[in-house]
Amino acid sequence: MGLFVQSVYLSAGLSVLYVLALYCSNPFRRLPSITVMLVFMSGMFAVILVNLVNGLVPLPQSTAGFSRYIRTGLLEEGVKFLLMIATIWRFRFSDVAEPMDIAIYFGILGVGFGVYEDFSYIFHGSYPLWTAAEIGRLQEALRSIASARVFPGHILFNGLAGYLIGKARFSVRPLVRLAWFCGGFVLAVVLHSLFNVIASVGGEIPLLIYIVFLVGLFLVFRQLAIVRSPFRALILMISENRERRWDHPWPPIRYLFADGFAWPGKRKRELFQVFPLALSLVILYPLVVMIVYLANRAIMQFLPP
Repeated sequence: MGLFVQSVYLSAGLSVLYVLALYCSNPFRRLPSITVMLVFMSGMFAVILVNLVNGLVPLPQSTAGFSRYIRTGLLEEGVKFLLMIATIWRFRFSDVAEPMDIAIYFGILGVGFGVYEDFSYIFHGSYPLWTAAEIGRLQEALRSIASARVFPGHILFNGLAGYLIGKARFSVRPLVRLAWFCGGFVLAVVLHSLFNVIASVGGEIPLLIYIVFLVGLFLVFRQLAIVRSPFRALILMISENRERRWDHPWPPIRYLFADGFAWPGKRKRELFQVFPLALSLVILYPLVVMIVYLANRAIMQFLPP
């Protein structure tokens, strides 16, 4: 049990920080924390579906090279997209008020998926040493595996794809909506597959360069979303006291009273905004990990070897 809990919190440390950074990335409002937690946990449960599909449709032995990485990217991103359609896509105002909301939610769903994946690598990679009571090698293995998993992957794949999905969510023309949605899925699969290839054959430095590139691309997408934000347009319209062209889905008054939008009042200090979310993650995360872990073990027992 001690190794299990240690693996849980080793995998959770950076991931919780990633969630909080994404949660605070919108300068105009904060998404409802309960909805954020539901999305995070749904990402963790996505691992069960991935393992179920892997067990029922095993990877052919002949599949090798880049096609293996594409297959993995297609499977994992396909499952995450299905969960996104079942959850985030169906959210209504004001849980979702602009395309940037979709990007934040989808990135957090990706963190939920990645954090359980990290736990699985850490726990199963160190379990043989724990059973052999080799404490020195166990601690070294824990540090080594945890260090290898610090690179953010799923949060960037899904956060970047989420901007395109947000465009689809707020498009009124069906063909344009379909194009944005398909583009988001293709982007996530390509980014995921390249990450796996670089991590396997390129080493840490190329992977770090790739991550820096993805972070820069994410910041560019974020800035574009901020410029087009209805909350920014509302602030400019009121502060400048003049009419502005309004091309957003809902009237300005709805955005003014949307959850998490503090303007024109003074926003609470960031610590008081993120503390309930961080506390919830710290308390609920071990419980959810245990539920997913037990569910995975139960499913694997009924699948063919």
